[in-house]
Amino acid sequence: MKINHRRQEVTQILGDNEVILAAATFVVEVERLHGKLPQLMVKKATDLKVPLLAIAMSGRIQANHARKRLEALNAAIEYANGDMSARKRYIAASQQADRLADLVAKRVEKI
Repeated sequence: MKINHRRQEVTQILGDNEVILAAATFVVEVERLHGKLPQLMVKKATDLKVPLLAIAMSGRIQANHARKRLEALNAAIEYANGDMSARKRYIAASQQADRLADLVAKRVEKI
């Protein structure tokens, strides 16, 4: 029973990581292309908001990390839509999320 619970927990962590990684990838692309992205990519990033919010509100291991990635994603979307003042916000939130990712990695290693 305990093994099945851990297996489910690990599977859930991997699924959460895919969503978080997609959000982080979008933020990196925004920085790389200086906010000049096709609207299709912005639309796909907007679709990531709901799963990220679900992870952030879940109370799981990655909740804080997902919350910061969501903050960075929102600011990156604003920057891609032409708000130049959002650049500092997504960079700061992304750096904070990277720090939280290190903490989450240490906790996951213990599982």
